[in-house]
Amino acid sequence: MMVLVRQLRFVFVGTVLVVAAFSTGIPFLFFLMYLCAALYLGAWLYTRRGLRGVRAGYQVLNPRAHVGETLQAIYRVDNTTNWPKPWLEIWNDSTLPSGVPGRAIGIQPNDSRQWVAKVDLARRGSYRLGALRLRTGDPFGLFSSEMVVGQPTGVVVFPKIYELPLWRLPPSPVDGSSPSRRRYVAATPLASTIRPYVYGDAINRVHWLSSARHGELQVKEFDLEQAADLWLVLDLERSSQGGVGESSSVEAAVSAAASIALRTLADNRAVGLTASARRTRVLTPDRGTRLEQKILHLLANVQADGNQPLAEVVVGTLPQLRRGMTLCLVTSSTDREWVRAISGLRRRGVGVVVVLIDRLSFAAVGGPGAEVPETDGAAELAACRHALAEYDIATHIVHAGDDLSAVLGERSRVRA
Repeated sequence: MMVLVRQLRFVFVGTVLVVAAFSTGIPFLFFLMYLCAALYLGAWLYTRRGLRGVRAGYQVLNPRAHVGETLQAIYRVDNTTNWPKPWLEIWNDSTLPSGVPGRAIGIQPNDSRQWVAKVDLARRGSYRLGALRLRTGDPFGLFSSEMVVGQPTGVVVFPKIYELPLWRLPPSPVDGSSPSRRRYVAATPLASTIRPYVYGDAINRVHWLSSARHGELQVKEFDLEQAADLWLVLDLERSSQGGVGESSSVEAAVSAAASIALRTLADNRAVGLTASARRTRVLTPDRGTRLEQKILHLLANVQADGNQPLAEVVVGTLPQLRRGMTLCLVTSSTDREWVRAISGLRRRGVGVVVVLIDRLSFAAVGGPGAEVPETDGAAELAACRHALAEYDIATHIVHAGDDLSAVLGERSRVRA
C-alpha cells in the first residue's frame, strides 16, 4: 500500500513537471523531467534485478518441542552475484502465538549470511511455519520485489513435562484383599518364596515340585507389586474448568497427565489413555516410544471442549479395566457422581489414584475474562475430597502455582 502511494505521488510530480516544462519551455524544468524519468526507470530496473542470484532457506532444529523450551531455526541467505544486495528483508508467516522474528540484512557480492532465530514456546498445539519470503526494493521505495522459497514446516509443541522421580502407582491387590499386607497369594508373576499350605489357599498356587520334595503341600507366595498397567482418564469437560490461557486448570491437567504417562512408560509399564474432549479419544494400553509419541501428540492438541460428565466417561471406561491395573483420574470436577463410580474398583483388584485440580484457584489468577468462582465452590471441593477419603482413594490436590513435581511426587493423601 505504501509503495502504491509513493508511486502515485511520483507520477503526480512527474505529470506536473511535464505540463510545466512544455507550457513554459524553461530548460531547467525539462532537466528535472528527464531526471525524474531516469530515476523512475532506474528504480524499476534495480528492483527487478534485486533478487537475482539470491539463494535462501531455513531449517527448524527442534520441530518437536515442549512448552517452556525455545524453538530454534537456522536461516541462510547466499548472494551468488558480483553485485551487492544492500537491503533484503527476510521473514516467514507463522501460526505460532509469538511468531518468528524476521530480519533485514545486506549481503556483499559472493557472500552469505546465516543466523539463528529463537522463539520461546508458551502454548501447546500444532503450528505451521510458512515458506521463506524475501523482499527487496529501490532506495526511493517506489517498487518492491518479493520471492518465496522453500516449503512450510510443521511444529508441534507438546505439554510441559515435569520430572516425577518419586511418583508411585498405588498397589492393586488382584484378589481384592487389603493392600496393606506385605505379601499375598495373588496371581502376579513375581513369586518370592514358598510356604506350607493352609486352609483356604487356592489349588493353582500349589508348587508341586517343592511339595514332593518336602513331603507336604507347599504354596507359592508373591510379593506385593504395583499395577502392571495404567489407564489414564483426562477430564476435559468444558463446565468444570477454570482460568484462561496458560494459567488455566486444563493446562495443569494436561501437563499432569503427560508427566504421569511418560513416567509410567519409563518404568516399562503399559499405559492407556482416555481424553474426554468434544470427541472422546482412546489409546489402548501399550509400551514404548511409539505410544509415547501418540500420547504427546494427542495431548498437544486437545482442548477443554467436552460436554460429557466425568461419571459417564468413567462408566464407559470400566469395561476396559482388568485386575491388576491402576486407574488414574486427572480432573477438576467436584461432582461426586464419579467418586461413586470408582468406589468399587478396589474390590475388583483395580488400583485408583486421583489428581484433583483446584479449578477455583486457577480461576482466581486467570486474569481478565476468567470465570468467577462459585460461592460454594470451596465447599464442593472439600466435599469431593471427603468422599475420596471415605473410600480410601489416593488423592493429589493441585492448586494454581504448585510445582507438579512436588505435588505428584509426595505421598498420596487420602484424608480430607
